[in-house]
Amino acid sequence: MAERISAAERMLSLTVALLSTRRGLTRAEIFRSVTGYAERVAAGTDEAALERMFERDKEALASLGTRLEVIGDPDNPQNLRDARYRIPQDDNALPDDLEFDAAELAALSLAADAWTEATMSREARAGLRKIRALGVDPDEPISGFAPRLSARDESFGPLQDAIDRRLEVRFDYLRPGSQRVRTRRVKPLALVQFQGRWHLHGLDVGVGEPRTFLLSRIVSRVSSTGTIVEESLYPGASERALEGLRAVAARQHALIEAVPDSEAALRLGRRAVASTDDVLEVPYVDMFLFADELASYGPDARVSSPAELRELVAERLERVARLHAGEPDLDAAAGAAPVKAKRRAPIASADRVRAVLTLVPWLLEREEVPVAEVAEAFEVTPDEVRSMLTTLTLVGEPADDYYTGRMFDIDWDLLEDHDTVRLTQTVGIDRVQRFTSRESAALIAGLQLVAAVPGAADAATLEALRDKLGRGSTGASATTVVVDEPVDERRAELSRAIGERRVVRFDYRAPEGDTLSRSVDPARLVLAGGHWYLQGWCHLREGTRTFLLDRMRGLEVTDEAATHAADERAELFVPGEDDVSATLRFPTRMRTVLADYLVHADLRENGAETFATIAFAHPASVRRLAARGGGDVEVLSPPVAREAAKTWAQSGAAHNSAA
Repeated sequence: MAERISAAERMLSLTVALLSTRRGLTRAEIFRSVTGYAERVAAGTDEAALERMFERDKEALASLGTRLEVIGDPDNPQNLRDARYRIPQDDNALPDDLEFDAAELAALSLAADAWTEATMSREARAGLRKIRALGVDPDEPISGFAPRLSARDESFGPLQDAIDRRLEVRFDYLRPGSQRVRTRRVKPLALVQFQGRWHLHGLDVGVGEPRTFLLSRIVSRVSSTGTIVEESLYPGASERALEGLRAVAARQHALIEAVPDSEAALRLGRRAVASTDDVLEVPYVDMFLFADELASYGPDARVSSPAELRELVAERLERVARLHAGEPDLDAAAGAAPVKAKRRAPIASADRVRAVLTLVPWLLEREEVPVAEVAEAFEVTPDEVRSMLTTLTLVGEPADDYYTGRMFDIDWDLLEDHDTVRLTQTVGIDRVQRFTSRESAALIAGLQLVAAVPGAADAATLEALRDKLGRGSTGASATTVVVDEPVDERRAELSRAIGERRVVRFDYRAPEGDTLSRSVDPARLVLAGGHWYLQGWCHLREGTRTFLLDRMRGLEVTDEAATHAADERAELFVPGEDDVSATLRFPTRMRTVLADYLVHADLRENGAETFATIAFAHPASVRRLAARGGGDVEVLSPPVAREAAKTWAQSGAAHNSAA
């Protein structure tokens, strides 16, 4: 039986072998001499199995941005048996003249922190570690800002992967305004966030024209057709997608009658392009999604035009009223099984290899580093650091005619006696690898949010960083993930107050309708779910509070110095003692749509339905959430919240049904 060699050790050994050779290695030489292959050959593994393993390893290394050069027979290019493989060091390492300073690293750190989803966050932080492996030490962090990018749609990851690999995809798409599902074949070109929602822009093969698809309407698994997308389609695709979405919003306007100072007036007023006598002219892209939002405002908003939009809003509210007219089925919630928390996914072999490839130049720049510091920098445990080091010291050049058989080594006494790491010998790996297309795309998307935060970094710095990330990337185009989030005057004023540590005053309308004057020591601006919030120490409540910018009126930056520090919180909202606890029922498929509400929820599941017990700061938030659900979200308890949802929907439906 072959000696057990981990996939990570085998791929590292293959990487070192191909980096260390100038002439290249044939498959036979790789199978005979590289750790992980040689043991299987000795155990009698057949050549077909070795070939499959080699193809998998090549694909995994390609996903890390490693470019393998194939040197074939010019007279017979199809003869792969005698082809030689190598990894050109100059092509796979960051350019020697690519430099980053501490201020740029601070902006990139903020960009990396913007991602809340594990996949893109992991990519952004991996790219950031490569920059730090160049020897750049972080500057003072940019404080006062916490932009948040969410990509909870299940199709986001597969679509990003398809864009990276230039593969055509197939998926089922729910047409707007109907239950009709159509299968689409698409050449995916860019993922674009517009008005807080993710869209896919690509070439629809069926119609032969560019189309933009809302990710929340993709209702099947995204699968590859195997067809390669022409590289010429990518340049400018993201810009064209944004221009198209903006053009749709520019020509589609609704006239909305909003109750003065209501939630509808506050939120819609921020987006209105014109207003007269309590009538707001609001642009929109998707009529059906806009109808969901308008339904949440109940009787506080009435659609004057277009009539089709008013009918959609009324239909949604009528369904909500009917859903809440009868007695709730509390037994269904009691009989549902608790939803188990997701276990931390094991680190994939390819990610272990990527971490080690970055760890080596990172350590070389710093000479001696405590294990705890390595663990913090690479976001792993100290035990995982030691495991990475053990794997590394098992790797070296193949002991063959062309190689020295040298191995990686560390100062073991220093590690054992002082818990400190120092490399004493390296083989092949001493330069930082290029950014993968996903690493650069994740960082560039994060920078687009940083650009929307006044004062976080100047335009010239952000543009220079985008250029540097693109130049250091393995991909042809790094701007395949685009975020549209313009700067506005209110955020600029709050940004100034945060930077100068000045108290701000404003009138704030709570969701239930009360308006109070607030004095706040501002701490940070937070973008989450397409909405901007201010976090700070509230003088009225004598504690940290979060304020939606849309609910502010009469903002004033005072000359009074801010003296209180807000609590450092990773989350936007934390349940309080006075919160209202409500139990909701909704289709499990809506869990990603409601994810922002489910952070602290107690979840139970019964087949295709999910039951969530959620703490709401205000009872009014419960009825608005039910109304936005359009008949898919049912309030089961408490009875007062259920009744509020029904009467809210009835009033809103009547208001929008009137001619």
